[in-house]
Amino acid sequence: MIIRQKEDATGEIIFSDQEIEILNKHKKLELSQEFLKHFMNLFMKVFFDFTKKMDEEHKSLLSYGDEEIKVKKPKED
Repeated sequence: MIIRQKEDATGEIIFSDQEIEILNKHKKLELSQEFLKHFMNLFMKVFFDFTKKMDEEHKSLLSYGDEEIKVKKPKED
């Protein structure tokens, strides 16, 4: 999995063919302690990098753990 930030403060997560196969087969990701630690480390870096470029409107959005987040469909490349 590769996480990329774009200059407009949007981003993308790119999955390998193997990761896509696992998601298609199991419909979930199993997170071992080792994987979760690496993911948390990478996500924290991404979090701070994205926040620096984000506009004030989006910085103030709040989310809670028990809600479904509905977002607009991304633009096609």
